[in-house]
Amino acid sequence: MCAKIKQNLNNILGVLFLVLGTAAFFNTLKFAFGRDIWYDEVFSLCFAKKSYGDIVSLTARDVHPPLYYFYLRFVTSIVTGIFGEGSFYAAAKLASCLPWLGLMALAVTYIRKRFGILTAGMFMFLISVMPQIPIYYVEIRMYSFALFLITAHILTADRILSGEGDRKRLFILFFVLGILTAYTQYYACIATAGIYLAVGIISLFQKGDDRKQILIGVTASAVISVIAYLPWLGVIKRQMDNISGMYWIQPLTLRSILGCIKFATLPVVYAGRMPEISAGLLILTVTVILAIYLFASKRAAKKDGLQLFVLMLMPVIVVIAGGFVLSALGTPIFVYRYMVPALGGAWLLVAIAVSEVMNKALERRLGALLYILILPVILAGALNYKGFCDEESKKVYEEAAAMNLVDSIPTGSVIITNFDHVTAVMGFYRPDCEVYLYDAEIDKLLPDMLGSIRDDARDDMLDYFLQSGKEVYFFGSFASREDIVKNWESEGIGAYRRASILIERYWIDVFELHD
Repeated sequence: MCAKIKQNLNNILGVLFLVLGTAAFFNTLKFAFGRDIWYDEVFSLCFAKKSYGDIVSLTARDVHPPLYYFYLRFVTSIVTGIFGEGSFYAAAKLASCLPWLGLMALAVTYIRKRFGILTAGMFMFLISVMPQIPIYYVEIRMYSFALFLITAHILTADRILSGEGDRKRLFILFFVLGILTAYTQYYACIATAGIYLAVGIISLFQKGDDRKQILIGVTASAVISVIAYLPWLGVIKRQMDNISGMYWIQPLTLRSILGCIKFATLPVVYAGRMPEISAGLLILTVTVILAIYLFASKRAAKKDGLQLFVLMLMPVIVVIAGGFVLSALGTPIFVYRYMVPALGGAWLLVAIAVSEVMNKALERRLGALLYILILPVILAGALNYKGFCDEESKKVYEEAAAMNLVDSIPTGSVIITNFDHVTAVMGFYRPDCEVYLYDAEIDKLLPDMLGSIRDDARDDMLDYFLQSGKEVYFFGSFASREDIVKNWESEGIGAYRRASILIERYWIDVFELHD
């Protein structure tokens, strides 16, 4: 009876974590109704307004494959068709929220049946609040979409390896999820390669027909995937040529490995030394939990433990390794956020290990001691989610003032900026104005995407604009704005400072220019 009560306690904990994860997500939803966007999101929003044919041709000049933009256009078309064009920003952010519902569906079906309610609940808690993840449920980019695809791909591989269901149908699903992921984002494609590699390695330790069936299935899927990706390989070559020597990303070093760990474990919150302390405790706790899990699996002669360890960690390991290799071969093209789609498997492994450790604790009457191990996990999640909410709340507050000013600029005005990110954002906000970048170059794709922006602003053009009776505004970024304004004033062009607003994650001083 006592054991049953304790098992019920684990089930209750699982439901509690599921409720907490769900509550966090629905709280996150309230941040999906603003108009605040940043540079990368401009590309997403522009693609969402294009036809499917234009998306293919334009992404060939971008740095990502087209599937996410197809998905984004599909979702925004449905929502704006129902609620009107005024819902466009919310519709685009909703597209990033929807993959969470897909993860929830996976959790309450396959994960719950395969690993138990505590694992399912813990997974949804982790995937809703842990460092770096919540922001991608409201950012208009492909990371949450790829997170869902890769997690589903991992679980399909687990079903294949565990012998559940019709393997032929599962391998069809395995191929489909893999190729969809490959056409979503290139580092997500690398994560998919990691899943293929993990399944191939694990299959070598299977016996008899299992080994043969899995090896044939994974090989066939890989070959068909390569064939299905051939039409895009020429595009990738052109994309790499376009960014060669032009990317802003810094070269990777050995310290970058620590940066990867920090990215995935450090709560993003202003709370003194608590984030660092929390991250340290989280790393220690997860290491202990995984070690106990592996030791218990080995002692019980269960191959699942090591098998799941390889399957769920391989995607993120291969992404990091791939980033180092590609950066060493040419232009550095890896940033830490590229890990996000592969973190679903890593946090699922932690959830599985926590559940197994808690169940072992019941058997050995170590419950109270081992339950303490989940406290640093909860602390890291709570701190990070607080930081996320604080930052998003600040954006909502500052957005109101920023949008009031942006919307007040008369149609047909000229907007000068000295930062290409702000040029792109203002070009999207105000397509009815002429937006110029001063003394720098913009991405060559943007003029074709927006049509109203240019990068050839010169001092002699200001006189022409003012003499023609146009309203001229300067959105100045960084310390250089003061030097620019002083230079204009020395040439007889006045600059009246109207406001300081938050645009594209930066504080911008807005000046109204006059003769």
